[in-house]
Amino acid sequence: MSFRGSSAALALILASATGLAHADTVVLDNGDRLTGTVIQVSGGTLEFRPEATRQAVMINWDRVATFSTEGTMQVLLEDGTEIIGRAEKADPGRIRLVSDQLDAPVSLRTAAVSNITGPDTPRRDRVRTTGNINVGGSLTRGNTRTEAYNANGAFEARTNVNRFRLSGQVNRTKDDGNLTRDAASGTGRYDHFVSERLYVNTYVSLSRDRFKDLRLRTSVGAGLGYQFFDTARRSLSAEIGAGYVNQDYYRAENESNPGGRWALDYEERLFGGGIRLFHFQEGLVSLEDADEFQVNTQTGVRFPLMLGITGTVQANVDYNNSPPGDAKKTDQAYLLTMGYSW
Repeated sequence: MSFRGSSAALALILASATGLAHADTVVLDNGDRLTGTVIQVSGGTLEFRPEATRQAVMINWDRVATFSTEGTMQVLLEDGTEIIGRAEKADPGRIRLVSDQLDAPVSLRTAAVSNITGPDTPRRDRVRTTGNINVGGSLTRGNTRTEAYNANGAFEARTNVNRFRLSGQVNRTKDDGNLTRDAASGTGRYDHFVSERLYVNTYVSLSRDRFKDLRLRTSVGAGLGYQFFDTARRSLSAEIGAGYVNQDYYRAENESNPGGRWALDYEERLFGGGIRLFHFQEGLVSLEDADEFQVNTQTGVRFPLMLGITGTVQANVDYNNSPPGDAKKTDQAYLLTMGYSW
């Protein structure tokens, strides 16, 4: 063999070895192994290009036992979850995904995959929703006559770049027919992500508390937020901004002033998401007088009961450094509620 022929053969061997080193692998239900490139999965069909050919073949997705990829891809699951990552070798009937979105690799049923596209394919701007609504209360009759009712809820709608959040709570208590607690609040927030973690946000918040002399507090503004974590196990975001606060009182003189705002929203999901620890903190401070500030927190644990029904143990602490009249600075409420989460 001539030197030129030997060089050509060596180049062909190296090219083949390189192709093998960077090939995707598909294992069929009969044990056959195919190497090449996974192009996409759509409509129950895998589009796959075998090695040494430019012609793609179509394979029924039901015939795929497992697969692995050298590069990243976008995987859409049946429940709407979208994961960008790489598939590793796994047992038949399952896939193992490695992704920066996840704290650890996750093993899934192959049948749970509904769609796969390449890493450069534009991500679908689907709307994903989560939420919960909870109610609780107590009623006594006899030597004491008390009634206590409370309800709270939250809703979130999220796309790849937009997020809309609503939350609210109501608390009402009577003792021997006399109203001793009458408070309610609600907040709406809109976030627009300018990068994977950084977002700009706007908010509006309304609250009232008869026994704090507060007829209505209205707070509106805008700011910046940062999403530190947003995985199946943990979410953590922080916000800072400025806006305007208007406070109408029953007896005290009404107040209006520019204000600063900060917020912290944290949730930790344990045991596959069944138990959820949460903490939300929001603070408002007057930009005219730093001694006028307030901090509201909600901390608790939510746990599953049955059929989507959840129980929640929660503590709310509201602190106002400059309350009107003779109102106390700190209010505390401890809630035990049942509700539904989705």
